[in-house]
Amino acid sequence: MIDTNHQYRIDYKILADCYGEYQQGQGWTLYLVDNITCPFKAEYTGISKLSIAPNTIITVLELINSEYDSEEDFECFMAMIEAEVDDVIYEIPLADLKIIQASEKTKQAVADWQYYINS
Repeated sequence: MIDTNHQYRIDYKILADCYGEYQQGQGWTLYLVDNITCPFKAEYTGISKLSIAPNTIITVLELINSEYDSEEDFECFMAMIEAEVDDVIYEIPLADLKIIQASEKTKQAVADWQYYINS
């Protein structure tokens, strides 16, 4: 069962002692990497310029993040995943997924990210 206390986890576990976008991005990266287990099944809910139609079932292969060498290079953290659809690999925002089958930790981490990005 997913714990819906998203704001508590965000404030006290994910972004505690994070100042500025760079540190917040690092906090999210650590949290998502530690809690998302791939592969898992999801439904694509976004509207994409790619050839993926909404409501398409995808296999999430891995979490991919923009990696920056320094704080000056960091503009904005956006959690992305690599997904397979009909033997084609796409990069899709994590926020554009509805999980179909995944571990509870994965479901919780995705729900936390979606809550954060939509609030």
